[in-house]
Amino acid sequence: MSRSRFLMLVSDRVDARRDLVRRGLRPCPEYLRLEERHDVELLDWSRLGDWAGGRTARVAVAHAAAGLRRASEFEAVFSDSEHVGVPLALGMRTRGPSRPHLMLGHHLTNGSKPRVFRWLRPQARISRVLVHSRRQAELAPAQLGISRDRLRFQPYFADSDFWAARPASSEALVLSVGREHRDYATLVAACRELPVQVFIAAGSLFSPSATHTQPETWPANVTSEFADNQTLREWYARAAVVAVPLVPNDFQAGITTILEAMSMARPVVVSATEGQRDVVEDGVTGVMVPPGDARALREAIERLLADPAERARLGANARAAVEERFSLNVYASSLAGHLEELAATG
Repeated sequence: MSRSRFLMLVSDRVDARRDLVRRGLRPCPEYLRLEERHDVELLDWSRLGDWAGGRTARVAVAHAAAGLRRASEFEAVFSDSEHVGVPLALGMRTRGPSRPHLMLGHHLTNGSKPRVFRWLRPQARISRVLVHSRRQAELAPAQLGISRDRLRFQPYFADSDFWAARPASSEALVLSVGREHRDYATLVAACRELPVQVFIAAGSLFSPSATHTQPETWPANVTSEFADNQTLREWYARAAVVAVPLVPNDFQAGITTILEAMSMARPVVVSATEGQRDVVEDGVTGVMVPPGDARALREAIERLLADPAERARLGANARAAVEERFSLNVYASSLAGHLEELAATG
């Protein structure tokens, strides 16, 4: 049996996710498509033991150490986040091996990460950093000291088979999904007096670790509860509009919700933060509004609710954009292309 060309460090327990995907209970993640079609071996948390089941510093160090022990067997190594990519790069600096290292950076500019990059210089052993927001690529050279030629903008994805297009909905329902970096105070201010129901699939809105805003009181037309992927898919199908209100930020907050909704042909209204301006084309595949502007958000929602043809047009354009540029297959092929290029250049 021939060995795979590339190794991917996956921050998940692959076998559990693989079974759920096989049963149609969850969308397919990119790493399973890379394994299936692009000669990638997966090194996930299950290889570390039963104790490794979440993103912690201890797990990251153990994961990086496991990757370091295997790296010399492959032509290139791919870290799926800075949490494992940075310790892997630091290990490569001290112990080798000399292998191209591709790292996905989700939010490089927050917390202590800029200091880590400036002081410890893990980028010396990161061949290329992929980011989902052009703003992150703009900020990284000055704030982290990563050279521009090692940064690439890589759009994110949705599994367009799982999040399949549905007929336009006539239900007066506004859906919002997610918790971190969400601006629910503005969403509630926008919808409080509208004749709509608002459903927020956010789990607990009171998590102290989540960066978000919320109103002092919740109106009667707003409800929230946890929704698994199958339930969430039905909420998307029922929604006339999907709103993604964001607090100001400099990375791709909200991108999963945006692309899932677009994939299901739903019109999206999104806060135009610094970090979230790379996917939705205003007036073509969705509507962008200024962050924190309740009036603009309300007017956008009202306009869409009153115009079924416009909702259908935006939804159809959004679905076409996902199929062309943001699908799972496009994303996995692009990641594989980066690995092929790095392997070829050594």
